[in-house]
Amino acid sequence: MSGNRREPVDVIRQKSGISRRTFVAAGATTLLGGFTAAAPAIAQNAPIKVGALVDLSGPLQPFGQGKMQAIQLAAEEINAAGGLLGRKIELVQYDTQSENQLYGQFAQQLALRDKVAVVHGAITSAAREVARPVLKRAQTLYFYNMIYEGGLCDQNTFVTGPTPQQLLQKLIPYIVNRFGKRVYILAADYNFGHYSAEWVKKIAKESGGEVVGSEFFPLEANSFGPTIARIQQAKADVVFNVFVGPAHASFYGQWAAAGMNKKIPMASHTLGDAGDQKRMPPEVSEGLVTVKNYFDEIDSPKNKAFLANYAKKFGANHNYIGSLSVADYQAMYLWAEAVKKAGSIERAAVIKALESGISIDGPSGKVTIDPATHHCVLDMYLAEMKGGDFKILEHWAGLKPMDGDARCDLIKNPSTNQQFGPQF
Repeated sequence: MSGNRREPVDVIRQKSGISRRTFVAAGATTLLGGFTAAAPAIAQNAPIKVGALVDLSGPLQPFGQGKMQAIQLAAEEINAAGGLLGRKIELVQYDTQSENQLYGQFAQQLALRDKVAVVHGAITSAAREVARPVLKRAQTLYFYNMIYEGGLCDQNTFVTGPTPQQLLQKLIPYIVNRFGKRVYILAADYNFGHYSAEWVKKIAKESGGEVVGSEFFPLEANSFGPTIARIQQAKADVVFNVFVGPAHASFYGQWAAAGMNKKIPMASHTLGDAGDQKRMPPEVSEGLVTVKNYFDEIDSPKNKAFLANYAKKFGANHNYIGSLSVADYQAMYLWAEAVKKAGSIERAAVIKALESGISIDGPSGKVTIDPATHHCVLDMYLAEMKGGDFKILEHWAGLKPMDGDARCDLIKNPSTNQQFGPQF
């Protein structure tokens, strides 16, 4: 960790006076030698500790800040309504600084020293796969609240973001039918981008389309001139992108500067995840199409109340919230409902309650835990950028996370611990 990085936010360490260096040295031995699971605090009136691993600095900070705010808002609302089991929620948060190795270190601290009841966190799949095995060995419940590549099957983990199947099963037929059959894919060069591209190929073919080119870019890539030329040469009817992060966002400006935004339409299932569309001039974003389980523009009483509460806490001029942050907010409420049903914060009892098919009415619509996969059944929305805002064109209720894929069934096979790739 470089010397100019901020120290992690660690309210428990500040209170206890334990040095992080001393704990990490001892914790490394524990990690190598195997975990002894530590039960959360059970004093009758003691706060229920909820852990958060969030990138509050570094390149992923634009995503992490909103996710942490959503967790804070949910915790505040739950406490204002009387807490859980007569106890208040106390957040214990760590800034993982966009560095994967810190996820293992801080996950260990949350589980073994802070003794939290549940952990929410990780943005990238790589970060998740550092924290997840640590929390599984420590028997600390884990929520991964992200859009991701899909296929994770682990009894200790619940996923509240949408999968590629949910995002693409409606979007790809729409763009093929509206814009044309020849699709060009641009994607981030890691498993999320590659898996999404495979789904696009499959669904495009089923819809009478074809993929005429695919390119994958490291997260730091920010120059796309040759790619734009190749898209023109391929005579694509529509471009589909799976861009991730601020460097990739530079594509949109370069695409518009080349005049291509007026010639070839574009769709994406990552556009608007953290308000990136608001940082583009309206003429650059005009006409971009996407599908998500949440937009700030959803016109429902539940979402209007959520937006009002968010503005009250973080200011009326807060950034666009987006689907990534709402996933954390809704995950907090799913966990809280399971705790109420279980009458306990004990991990096995809460998992059993979650596997009963817990549902909440959230800002995105009805959210239901799918017992077999530990993912969520979600409402999905198709939207197009108009004048700098998303105009919602269609809404589908209750799309399943892994339709037709029975490889993950944690009710029948609770010991499963792997990630299944796309099956075509």
